[in-house]
Amino acid sequence: MKTKKHLIFIYIIALLLISCIPAPENTSYCDSSKNYILLGMYHGLIIPFSLLGKAIGLNIGIYDAGKDVFSYWLGYLLALLVYAKIIRVLWLGIKLRMRKT
Repeated sequence: MKTKKHLIFIYIIALLLISCIPAPENTSYCDSSKNYILLGMYHGLIIPFSLLGKAIGLNIGIYDAGKDVFSYWLGYLLALLVYAKIIRVLWLGIKLRMRKT
C-alpha cells in the first residue's frame, strides 16, 4: 500500500512540474494527418495543474487551441472521464467509511 501511495505522489509531482509551461505562440497549426488522441489525453490529465497555474497568474494554455480535430477532443474527454471515475471512487470510499462509523 505504501508503494502505491509513493507512486501516486511521484506521478502528481511529475505532472505538476511538466504541465505548467507557457502556451506556445503558434497554437493555431493543426496537421490532420496525425492522431492527436494521446495529446488530448495528456492535456486532459494535466488540466488540474494547468488550472492551478492559471489561477496564480501564469501564462498557461488550458487546451491546445490549434488542435480542432475530433481525436484530440476525444482524448481530452477520456482523460476527464478518468478524473470523474477517480472522484467517484473516492466519494464512495468516504461514504462507506462514514457509514461504518
